[in-house]
Order: sequence, then C-alpha cells, then structure tokens
Amino acid sequence: MIRVWIADASGAKAGTLEDAHRVVLDRSANVWIDFEDEDEIVVREALAPCGVHPLVVEDLVMQVNRPKLDDYGDYVYVVVHSARWESSDDRPSLREVDIVVGQNWIVTYHDGATRSVNTAAEILPKRPGLLSKNPALLMHFVLDVLVDHYLPLVDRLADDVDELEEQVFNDSSQSMHARILRLKRGIGALRRIIGPERDTLLALTRDELKPIPAELRPYLRDVYDRLARVADMLESFRDESSSILELYLSAISNRTNEVVRRLTVIATIGLPLTVVTSYYGMNFKLPEFEWAHSEWYVLGLMLATGLATWWFLRSQKWD
Repeated sequence: MIRVWIADASGAKAGTLEDAHRVVLDRSANVWIDFEDEDEIVVREALAPCGVHPLVVEDLVMQVNRPKLDDYGDYVYVVVHSARWESSDDRPSLREVDIVVGQNWIVTYHDGATRSVNTAAEILPKRPGLLSKNPALLMHFVLDVLVDHYLPLVDRLADDVDELEEQVFNDSSQSMHARILRLKRGIGALRRIIGPERDTLLALTRDELKPIPAELRPYLRDVYDRLARVADMLESFRDESSSILELYLSAISNRTNEVVRRLTVIATIGLPLTVVTSYYGMNFKLPEFEWAHSEWYVLGLMLATGLATWWFLRSQKWD
C-alpha cells in the first residue's frame, strides 16, 4: 500500500504518486510518501524523482537493518524500530521503520501497520504544519510517538521485576523459571535495539545534517533524553533479572539440599537398624533366642539403637 500526502500553507491533503513527483520537482509544497509492504521495484520507481540512492532503496525493503543514520547530503536515511509486547508473546515484537528525509519530501517504509506512522497520518490533517513547514518536523513527530510507546513496555517490565522479586522465594515451580527466562529474553531483545537507536538519535542531534534545521535539534535532544532513560532502565532491569535468576537457582539449591539432608537423616537412623536385623536374621541359632521373651529384647534393641542415633544427630543439629 502506498499513501501520499501533500502539504502547503493552505493545509494537508491526500494525493497520488503523480502529484508527489510533480511537487518534488517543482518544490511548490512538501510531500510525504508512505510505503507499507511494497516490493523493491515499486519503491524504486516511486522514488525515482527524489534521486534516492539504490542502496537506500534496497535497505528500505530489507527488514534486517540495525538502527542507523546515513547522511547522503541532500537527504538522510534513518532506521528505527517500534516495539509491542503482547501478553501471549515470549518477547517484544519489533518492527523496523525506515525514514528518508529530503529538502521538501519525506518517505517512510514499514512492513505491516505501525502505530507511530498511523498516528502521524491521523494527526496530519489537523496539524498540517508538521509537513508544510519542514518534512523533518514530521520525522520528529514519528520518532517522538515511537519512543513514547516504549514507556508502557518499561512500566510493564518494572512491574514484572517487582513481582518476581516478591515471589522468587515462595515459588520454585518450572513456571517461575520460565517467567524469569521470558523476562530476560524480552529485556535482551529490547536492549539490542534501543542501544543502537539511542546512538542514532544522538547523531541526529549533533551532526550538521542539511535536511534537519538547527531549531529542531533541541526537540530531537528531548526525544533522545527519553530514549536514554529507557535504555538506562533496561540496563538496570537486566541486572535485576540476572539477580532474580540467581536467587531462584539458589532457592532451588537450598530446597534440594534440605531434602537431601532429611533423607540422609532418615537413612542414617535406618542404618543401625539394618545392622541389627541383619545380625538376628542370620540362618543359624543365636544364644539370645534361648532367652525368655527374646523377641521383645530384639525389638527393644532396635528401638534403643534408633533413638540413640536420632539423639546423636539432633545433638549435632542435623535435623
């Protein structure tokens, strides 16, 4: 799907690719072209008037890029990622969003619906200045919304970490182990994206990029500051989740040791009883069998041996 918006002083309206090509060439307005699930041939033909480098077109349609910023002089190419974490998912769902910003045009590419781009499309008719003043303003808006959507994920992770810290000593089931590993995988997936994405936004605020006006840099720094805070919190969550896993394994080990210790006490008490029964169970006549009430003597000896062993273990604080 291809969507086109054209904005000037009179407002923003939807258009066609032909309108976009005309505006890009005569610079009479600003243009936003949004691609969703389009192949390379279609994208290359649509962006021909913009003079986009073939490598940029190839990267646009190939959804395996790390967050990055490439400066091509008259335009910049930015790769970022949106994130969504459903309750049934094992880890966050990451979706690449590619943005190319020129002097009077901006291009976005993504596979599937993306909340930041859809939000920009919904608000553009109400705030045409996002595109009519400078396409970089629209890029800032998309980045701003994208970073805002990271905050609920961070809040969810904080709640999960707090909950696991409270339950780790009381729940030694396999489900607890799975929850801890799921949390660690989710944090790791977000960190692998947010770290490079933070560097990308930092480059947008520092480099003298031709398509980005100087007055926009303080707003980009604000977006960077929020993303840096998210990255710092993820780093903290990673350490806490590792500590929770260590506590869980330690608790499991302690419970296992407790079970082994109790079994050892039982086996130790039973060992002398086994010796007594083995002695009197031999297949020849013993003198004790001639005594009156010899069976009570054997039972008493077994009971005394067991009690003595138990008293000795208790005095050594084994139970």
